[in-house]
This record gives sequence, structure tokens and C-alpha cells, in this order.
Amino acid sequence: MKKIVSTMVVGLSFYMAPVAFAESVKLTGDISVKYERDTAGASKTSGTMSTFKLKAEKDLGAGWSLYTRLGAQYATQPALADYNLDAYGLDKKSAVALDQWGVVYNAEKLIYKLGRQDVSVGKTALLYSRSDANIGKKSFVDGVTASGTIGAVDISALLVREDNVGDQNNKVYAIRTGYNQTDRLHYGLTLGRYQDDSKESTNHWAVDGTYKFGRNTLIAEYTKSSSSTDNKAYAATWNYNFNDKTEAYITGFRVENNGDMGKQSDFDNDNKGFYYGITHKLSDNEAVEVVYKNQKSISSGQNNNKFETTISHAF
Repeated sequence: MKKIVSTMVVGLSFYMAPVAFAESVKLTGDISVKYERDTAGASKTSGTMSTFKLKAEKDLGAGWSLYTRLGAQYATQPALADYNLDAYGLDKKSAVALDQWGVVYNAEKLIYKLGRQDVSVGKTALLYSRSDANIGKKSFVDGVTASGTIGAVDISALLVREDNVGDQNNKVYAIRTGYNQTDRLHYGLTLGRYQDDSKESTNHWAVDGTYKFGRNTLIAEYTKSSSSTDNKAYAATWNYNFNDKTEAYITGFRVENNGDMGKQSDFDNDNKGFYYGITHKLSDNEAVEVVYKNQKSISSGQNNNKFETTISHAF
């Protein structure tokens, strides 16, 4: 815990650095506290995660910049932590690392990023996710990504290798194109390939659609892989915007055992269920989110429910 507090102090000292430094390096980040309670059958686990993230980006001119990120977390219950326990140890209660770095090129309509970074595949991250919420070493990917909008078409693509414990050399390839038909209607197509260290690979495709009306937004995505069994997944979300500060959502999902890429969907693999959530902005920089995840394993039928409350401050 002392190591995490020290890291936060160092990070905040950078944040409060002189104006001359701030003009040359852009600093952004957030501090959050999350309480989580998981229930699997008769087993219950609960704990609190305190997280600090600080990203620094140095403008090099002509559209080029360098970036790095410091991530730190203290977890009262390591089993719930957002860092890789295979890398840090099953009973490790804290992690801190410079966990992302690389170079960015902004070509106006497209942004390219080369280096260690977080990624997701699919409109809802249904196919694959190594999220920005992850912390520490062996939690992200190395490679190149591109994203942007050309006219009414959204484009995103990636060619990356997972940063894993040991010599695992898993690779992820994907491209998504989306079309903004109107301000209300958007739809897209994703193609992807996942290749594990044994050279076994699966091909994936997904379709998605977004429709907005009034204060409502509907988002749905369906995907299927080249595996012969248990090869489908879907997610559908209804979001209602009460006002500029408060939103509520309900998400239904199902991810079969071979339905995502490397069993790394943003939704739990081999699970189905519903998420019920509400977010509220306390101010321009502070927010709170409460989520109840009512889900169960597809193969065993065992309940795997989660309750999460997160308070965050962005800077």
C-alpha cells in the first residue's frame, strides 16, 4: 500500500509541475475507488480497488507525439484486481508500472498509434478487449492501431501481439468499418482473426447497429467465429439519458465458449445475463457508477453475479 501511495504522490507532483513543463507535456488521468462483490454459487468475494492512472503525451510537431502511462492499484482482495495475477502473484495486493508507451501520428482524418496500448474489437468490445481499466504489466498489447472518420465512414483497425506472461505469442488482427447513414442511425461490420501461440487460429465476423431516438439509444452487436461449436455471441444495450448528468442502461448478452477472440470479450466468456447500471456526474470531473451484473455460466448454469460501485475523479 505504501508503494501505491508513493506512486500517487509522485504522479500528482508531476501533475502540479510548473507551467513550462505543462506546456511541453500534456498530462491527463484519473483516480478511482471501486467496491465489488462477486457471487458464484454459494461463494462470495468482496473488496475495494483504489486506482491511479496518469498519462503523459509529448507533442513533437507535424502531427507526431510520444505517450506513456503510469498505472497503479491497491486491491483489498487480489482476486478482484484489475492487474494480471499471473504476472504479480495470486496474493499480491498492489501493482504499479509504466504500463503503456509508444508514438502517435495524427493524420487529421486518421490517428495511428504504435506501441503498448489498450485495445478493443467490435462496437461493444464483444469480440475482444484489453481495456484501459487494466493496470500494470502483461495486461495490454504491442502493435499498431488506426482509427478515424472519413466522410460518413468510421474506420478502425489493429495488428497487435498480446503482452503475456511467458513466451505466449498470441496475435490479434481486426478491421471495422461503420457507416453513419443519419444522425440517428449507424451500422458497422467487423472482421477479425485470432492466432494463439500454437498457431491455431479462428476467424471472426460481427455486425452492429446503433439507433437514437429522443433520450434513448439502442446498440446491438452479433458475432460468430469459425469454430465448429459454441461459436456465437451477442450484446444489446438500451441507454436512457435523463439529463446531462444522469444516464441508465440495461445490457443483455451471451458469449459462448468459442464466440469471442481468445476468450477475452469485455463480457465474461461462457456467460449470459443482464447488466443494470446507472451513471451520475457529480461535477465536470467527478462521477459515480453503480452496476449489477446478473449472469450465469452457459456450460454449468452456475450463477456468477457481480455488484460494482465506482467513484472517479478525472484531471
